[in-house]
Amino acid sequence: MQFGKIRDLREDHDLKQIDVAKILGVKRTTYAMWELGDVNFPIEKLVELAKYFHTNVEYMLNLTSDKREIIYEKDISVEFIGNQLKRYRLRLKKTQREFAKVLNIRQSSYSYYEDGKTRIPTNKLVILAMTYHIPINYICGGKRKENISVTL
Repeated sequence: MQFGKIRDLREDHDLKQIDVAKILGVKRTTYAMWELGDVNFPIEKLVELAKYFHTNVEYMLNLTSDKREIIYEKDISVEFIGNQLKRYRLRLKKTQREFAKVLNIRQSSYSYYEDGKTRIPTNKLVILAMTYHIPINYICGGKRKENISVTL
């Protein structure tokens, strides 16, 4: 999975890979592999970058051209994302088995995602988003930034 928008955002802010790696608290080589798509970019780290760059995860994943800022929950965890996945799956009236089939994994593996026992890989989350029109920004606890007007 390519993360070209992430590289573009980094370069637009005149940052080097080492700078972004420090922001995320990882080694430069780890960040470089994420940016190149050699290794799956953890969704929690994508949320951190979205906050830093004042944009949104779906934009960084090339799922939308809308780069407006999304406000995310302070801390998202594996459990939080799992709970959000479950809530959205139930809203769609789908079974774990149906989601697992789309992801080409066992139902028991998918249940670990929902139970917060295992982090869902970002590439799997993208597959669900594209198949079922699940907003990844929602799964990550995001909501549109409201324009606040002040009357004096």
